[in-house]
Amino acid sequence: MTQQVPNCKTHIIELLGLLASEEQQLAYEKNVPHVDITTELVCMWFDDQYHPDYAGFISSFTPDELATLAEFHRFYDEREKQLPESQGTVRTWLASPIWREIMEKAHETVTRIAA
Repeated sequence: MTQQVPNCKTHIIELLGLLASEEQQLAYEKNVPHVDITTELVCMWFDDQYHPDYAGFISSFTPDELATLAEFHRFYDEREKQLPESQGTVRTWLASPIWREIMEKAHETVTRIAA
């Protein structure tokens, strides 16, 4: 169990870094060209990494960090449905002001969590 605790936080920090970085998103897309990266960026947060009901997840963060993550989750969730169709590339989202807002919020969140 002690091994899982740091991994939850590490994975969240890495994912927030990816969500915050145009360069990382483009590199990820280049490295896996057969995958729609926009679908992955949504799935990784909502399905794979953010699990606030899981004890191992909760114990990985302070109460303030959990509140910060919940705030980001709400922010991302409210905007995700407004994003344009990807047309098979993350560049579509990178041109979207809504995605840029999500990226900025991810940057703010990772800065607070990783501090």
